[in-house]
Amino acid sequence: MRFQAITIGFVIVAGITYLVGSLASYHSLHAARESFYANQRFAEGFVYLNRAPNHITKQIEAIEGLDIIESRISKEVVLDFPGEILPSAALLISLSENLNQVIVRSGRIPDNADEVIVSESFAKANHFVPGSYLVAIINGKKTKLTITGTALSPEFVYVFRPGSLMPDDKHYGILWMKRDAIEAALNMEGAFNQIIFNFSVDGTGKRNIALKHIDSVLKPFGGIGANERNKLPSDSFLKDEFKQLRTTAVFLPSIFLAVAAFLLHIITSRLISKEREQIATLKALGYSNNEICLHYLKLISVITTASAITGISLGFYIGILLTNLYGEYYHFPNLKPSFPFYLVIVGFCIGLLSGLLGSLTSLLSIIKLDPASAMRPPSPEVYQFHWMERLIPKLRSRMRMVIRNLFKRPLRTILTILGLSMSVMIMILGSFIKDTISVLMETQFELIQRESISIVFPTIVKENVSLEILGNHGVLEAEGIRIVPVKLKNGNLTKDTVLYGLSPDSQLRRNLDRSLKKISLPLEGLLVNQTLAEKLNLQVGDKIWLEVLEGNRSEKEVTVVALVNEFLGQGLYMNRKDVNSMLLEGNVINQIYLRMDPLEENRFIQKSKELPKVSGIVSKSGLLRAFKDMMVRTMQSTSFFITLFTAIISIGVVFNTAMIALSERTYELGSLRILGFSMNEVFEILVYELMILIIAAIPFGCLFGYYISNLMVNMNDTEGFRIPATVSASTYLSAIGLMLFTSGISFVILYRKLKSMDLLSVLKVRE
Repeated sequence: MRFQAITIGFVIVAGITYLVGSLASYHSLHAARESFYANQRFAEGFVYLNRAPNHITKQIEAIEGLDIIESRISKEVVLDFPGEILPSAALLISLSENLNQVIVRSGRIPDNADEVIVSESFAKANHFVPGSYLVAIINGKKTKLTITGTALSPEFVYVFRPGSLMPDDKHYGILWMKRDAIEAALNMEGAFNQIIFNFSVDGTGKRNIALKHIDSVLKPFGGIGANERNKLPSDSFLKDEFKQLRTTAVFLPSIFLAVAAFLLHIITSRLISKEREQIATLKALGYSNNEICLHYLKLISVITTASAITGISLGFYIGILLTNLYGEYYHFPNLKPSFPFYLVIVGFCIGLLSGLLGSLTSLLSIIKLDPASAMRPPSPEVYQFHWMERLIPKLRSRMRMVIRNLFKRPLRTILTILGLSMSVMIMILGSFIKDTISVLMETQFELIQRESISIVFPTIVKENVSLEILGNHGVLEAEGIRIVPVKLKNGNLTKDTVLYGLSPDSQLRRNLDRSLKKISLPLEGLLVNQTLAEKLNLQVGDKIWLEVLEGNRSEKEVTVVALVNEFLGQGLYMNRKDVNSMLLEGNVINQIYLRMDPLEENRFIQKSKELPKVSGIVSKSGLLRAFKDMMVRTMQSTSFFITLFTAIISIGVVFNTAMIALSERTYELGSLRILGFSMNEVFEILVYELMILIIAAIPFGCLFGYYISNLMVNMNDTEGFRIPATVSASTYLSAIGLMLFTSGISFVILYRKLKSMDLLSVLKVRE
């Protein structure tokens, strides 16, 4: 019993440790974010526009439901870094006085017109310090800017380039400049192109009314729709990340503790079955059901309480490690490990609950036990041929004994198989994420996004520009696209997203269905992202309204022709001619996809930096690197602990099963030794039985692992990501290999215990 208690204790410790550690780090991150938002007065809403005179802010201030408003100027600029091949850019933005205040981490706030303070992550990635300088192309002119310091802002905890789904601190950052300096640099004297604000009212309905009033005031000035701050890329991404942290923190420990409860059920039920005569005797002597049940509950509570104390203690330590690890890429100025007392209570309650649930049915069997019948020795088991023996008539006698033992108690055999299958399942849950990320990257960046480079223009240009670029050395294909922000409306459901106007024969941006087959772009109609369609309750054939959020702000009813399967973003796709027609414009584009000769790509990028009409150059290789870096950092923060805990639980499950098998059959195995069976022959019987159970458990473990991993991924779906649950053959083999390795270790321990078995004491057990 000691070994079984220890192995179950390990499982409970692993579950509580991961639960407490993950929730502690989540609490620390959440508290740091809320403190950062409040202290720096993070604006509750924002709106972008083309250009409006400063006096328009008076009309915005008069809108009921708004509290503080502040106008700003912002503009994306291309950066020229000597020696840097991949294109770099930055968002140049005026410093705010009342909202979205920055925290200076080093240096000082800019004083002169040619000075900027930069985002800390951008400075670290490029080794900038106060006194460094950079060259920005502002209004087509190269401007040398001196860096006066580094800063953090609640608006840019994560820094995203427009159109990108991943932060890339090496090639995109934030530059804050004095308001009068940026006005002069961008010819924006007496004007603004962005407003940030706070609400004076609560409630979605009242806030939506205020947002609509803002839109009506700014519509003549190119306003593209006022939104609450949860639409900002950084805040939205943080919410998604926190959701995933919270889900993983609860989901995986739930699996761990369910396994522990299952193992406790097996142990207590078999222990009570083994001691049924003693229990019956105690009942006959006058002991009540409550007193006997309390005895077993004390035994279980010792295991669970000791495990809970250990798990909580280790959980606090893991919480510190995780918080420090997350602090490397969550840019909060006041992130410190914290441990709310409720985690101690949760840890104890979860530990005790797993013990109670695991032993509940076993304790009920004590209540139902009749003393008179239980005190009688069990009836001899009826011998009969099993169909397996007829199927394989030449089975050796030892194998016949194994098969009969397995099939004479089918329920026990099934429960043992289920318990062993948990070992494989848990290892799959700890390892499948890397397979999922691999498939996501291959599908998104090789099958869907097939371009090498994207060239972004600040305004629309004629489509023949793509033909001019195609004439450059090294450019193999060029496709112009028209990208426009839109609002999608289906009844009361709305969603702000991006519409991509593509050529019908586009080869560099492919739309795929669920089976990854190409969907041809129709001459009329709309292709809708699958995730977006689910949120708006859209089906193929439905009519839906599109409202353009720039230019003439036109609206058009379109038909959903097909649903697109993609993992990043939530876009819409339409024939570019239809998009141009809807906007009442000619054959124009604002972005070009290029497929390049890899040997000429770097040279072309350097040349493109000099083009005055280009506002940005996005390299897929750079995007891939940023994506890989972020995925690796995110996975590293938890994968080590998940793998460690799943390995511990896997070992515990297999070892516990082996120890139970030995304790249950000690009398039988001892009898065989007395009858003349050698030690190796007795060991062979036990190993055969366990190997049959292990082999039978493997397919079930793989099946459970696949479905539970799907459930886990579906629970982590976010606005920006729809990750495909994938389990590779190598992950299955690793899980199976660990189980077999653990089994081998367990067999060695079994052999040692059999070798040291005292035959006389074993055979006296039943007297």
